[in-house]
Amino acid sequence: MKITRIDVFRFEYTTVGGGLVLSGGRVARSQDSTIVKVSTDEGLVGWGEECPFAPTYMVAFAEGARAAIREMGPALLGADPRQLEMVYARMDGALHGHAYAKSALDMACWDLLGQSVELPLSDLLGGTFQPEFPLYTMVSVGSPEGMREQARGLLAQGYRRAQVKVGGEWREDVRRVQACLEVLGDMEIVIVDANAYWRQHEAAQVIAALEDTPVYIEQPCRTLAACLAVRRRSQRPFILDESLTDLDALHQARAADGMDAAMLKLSRFGGISRLRQARDLCQQWGLAVTIEDSGGGDIVSAAMAHLAASTRPGHLLNGSLINVNVNEHLAEGAPRAERGRGAVPTGPGLGIRVDERALGAPLFSLP
Repeated sequence: MKITRIDVFRFEYTTVGGGLVLSGGRVARSQDSTIVKVSTDEGLVGWGEECPFAPTYMVAFAEGARAAIREMGPALLGADPRQLEMVYARMDGALHGHAYAKSALDMACWDLLGQSVELPLSDLLGGTFQPEFPLYTMVSVGSPEGMREQARGLLAQGYRRAQVKVGGEWREDVRRVQACLEVLGDMEIVIVDANAYWRQHEAAQVIAALEDTPVYIEQPCRTLAACLAVRRRSQRPFILDESLTDLDALHQARAADGMDAAMLKLSRFGGISRLRQARDLCQQWGLAVTIEDSGGGDIVSAAMAHLAASTRPGHLLNGSLINVNVNEHLAEGAPRAERGRGAVPTGPGLGIRVDERALGAPLFSLP
């Protein structure tokens, strides 16, 4: 099997509820996604997606992903997509870094591998430990009262795991968390996530105020050093996210005893191939993981579902389906959140059928 063509599409999602608010007042009302279609000489087609959520969130932006794919895509023409590490070596040889752009192409090649052997990706990623898995969802930053009402809505939808977004004046953040806990106090898991917003002295104040509450603390500060300083002051379970940029960073955080659980983002690590390595390392170390990505829709959610389903149940802190945050759905068979749980697609590869008509014409094609 050989890759004969790569089509690259741009698709703009609109955000459910008019926008998601993160720390520092960052708002995402739409998401600029890059979708790739990889065609082969045997007639099989694989799909991949990369969406950085917003240009102020990750060290990634949508036009950068497309430019990177245009640069390294020609190196994949003629390659066998089933030889995943050889494909990755070609990408690395054509372009240094830019893992987020490589993620979409890697995903499409995994889709092709699964289709070629007529197996779902979860079977190829270690086995389908849990065809259904627990999901978490987020409470967007707002007033304490508004966030309390958001929390009520999550309970009504059946969620038992939630991430409370914070990242403003530290006293107000404490009030936000306390308001949410009035509703979510009996939830299985409540995570307080500052998205690296607080300075160390602010994080120390929040940690002290929340020490007797049943919450996890996620990425309070920008640097690993500051997060470690905060972690040493607290007995609360600790999660790292933004600090985990690649496998080297994961090793460094583990060596420093920086976390009890890892938030692993598909595009940040560079796709299914690299995220699987990160997940399996965490399992070997006895750490819990959340499998997710920064943004996107049905295609990336299918990949996330296969990785979550093939994670050992005791190590999966949370699954995530990012398509719950967008209004548009492009693929039949894509996973959907149902009463706080997700289910892995059962068809070969990603197990989805993309509606190409909804994408329109590609921005460019290779060759």
